[in-house]
Amino acid sequence: MTKSKMTRSNRHKGFTLIEVLVAVTIFGIAVSTLFASFNIIISHIDPINTGLDDYEMAQAAMDRIKKDLMSLCLTQDPVYRPPDMEGSDDPDRFRFVSKTISLDGNSYTQLRFASFEHIAFNRGQQSRIGIINYYVESLENGTIVLKRSDIGSVFFDDSLENKTKHDPLLCERVKAFELIFIDQDGKSHEDWDSDSSDFDYATPYAIRIKLVIQKPGRSGEKSGERSNSFSTTLVLPLIREKNES
Repeated sequence: MTKSKMTRSNRHKGFTLIEVLVAVTIFGIAVSTLFASFNIIISHIDPINTGLDDYEMAQAAMDRIKKDLMSLCLTQDPVYRPPDMEGSDDPDRFRFVSKTISLDGNSYTQLRFASFEHIAFNRGQQSRIGIINYYVESLENGTIVLKRSDIGSVFFDDSLENKTKHDPLLCERVKAFELIFIDQDGKSHEDWDSDSSDFDYATPYAIRIKLVIQKPGRSGEKSGERSNSFSTTLVLPLIREKNES
């Protein structure tokens, strides 16, 4: 075998220093890219989980509200008697009434109505109808939460509506809870009172529900800068027609 052939053969037995450096460089770039991608995925896990939690929390709250309203209980004509002008008559127990309150600079709707979706925790309670209240409350840490109260109508006492300590919490970090009431003529109202002549003693035809949940603030970000908004419109299954007499 000639010397030239031996030289060419030896060149294919290993890598040159330049080839090794190029390979190491390419490997380093690939590892850095994979690490950066992995780091991005890991850093987004908490926000993704938070988004899913907010969606599930909002969905559960919306489902509960919808279930209550779809089982609405009303005092219908001719049984219903409007309060007299002097206000001496007792208000209708099954009245549909809302009001808007201001809390931490934001407006929130409170809603009271009767529903067949009464949840009884005491086996001795015979009431199928509950007086339902949806309202917001500010906790000690400043977080605003959405709550639901449910009082059996058989032994209903107005004073119980103000005892909210043990009412279940439906949603936390609530930035907005707004209800828009649509009457039988298609007009929108921010509030409603089925015992009022302003609404001809009627109940709404439909309700638009809006729920906004604040996302937890990230590092260097003010709380409340980001939020998730959820909304739906519900046509009520039962209404009381206008009393225009």
